[in-house]
Amino acid sequence: MSLLDVFSDSSTVVLLLNAVLYSKFIVSKDFAYKYFAIYLILMALNQALVTISFEFQIDNTLLANTYMIMQFVMLSLFYYAIFKEQKQRKYILIILVTVSIILGVQYAWTPGLFHEYNPYGIIATSTIVIFYAITYFFHHISDKELKLYLVNSGILIYLLGTILLFSIAKAGLKIEREIEVALWILNAFIYLVFQVIITTQWFSDRRKNKKI
Repeated sequence: MSLLDVFSDSSTVVLLLNAVLYSKFIVSKDFAYKYFAIYLILMALNQALVTISFEFQIDNTLLANTYMIMQFVMLSLFYYAIFKEQKQRKYILIILVTVSIILGVQYAWTPGLFHEYNPYGIIATSTIVIFYAITYFFHHISDKELKLYLVNSGILIYLLGTILLFSIAKAGLKIEREIEVALWILNAFIYLVFQVIITTQWFSDRRKNKKI
């Protein structure tokens, strides 16, 4: 088993664990936790389908596109719920609707794109969510209790890694096979770290006995 397989399989296991741990928040009155729980469950279902398609040697590019769209929508809703100021929440809704329309038109105009990687879409949506994460830290850093601060940190780390990987791929740089593999290993490791951070957040909240 390669290092890439170890990181990928480990992150899948931790993702499934997180989906189970956070599933209780589906009925929570705190919409930040609710949306993030739905996000994890959708990601876990998507990953399960990816694993099945891989085992049966089925092209899973369609799942990569649905992953990108679901991630952008659910994390946008997550930040909409976690921000306190109405002005910021309004901007997030405007961006969410605008980008969703652009992506919808893009896929409707070019249906074949569903079966191709969409690096522009991945970079654009990831950049927007990174902006949300940085803004959240900037505007709420003085809060006595910064809600889901570990999750926010994990999102920032994970999406920065994603942008780095796809930016290199889109740049069309001719890189050695070993370097390409190393980049995918790094991406898998960063995703594993992201999932571990999410688990740590759950245990941290549990230790504080937060009533959500």
